[in-house]
Amino acid sequence: MSEQLSADQELVSDVVACQLVIKQILDVIDVIAPVEVRDKMAAQLKSIDFANQPAAADPVTRRAIQKAISLIELKFTPQNEAH
Repeated sequence: MSEQLSADQELVSDVVACQLVIKQILDVIDVIAPVEVRDKMAAQLKSIDFANQPAAADPVTRRAIQKAISLIELKFTPQNEAH
């Protein structure tokens, strides 16, 4: 891997690497964590006070928090509810 990446390519590479690690972590949590733990994970992110938290005021951070909540809720939605 001798080619030089641009700053944007390097950033995208970092994001993809993080996504792969997160997927592995979610797969482990899916196996070992009870539903209550998963619900607490999403609730903690939902409880962020956007009005008083300086980092949450940033639109990129706010979107990241929303995506994290969605990821947790989608990942941990039981697949066999219809049965």
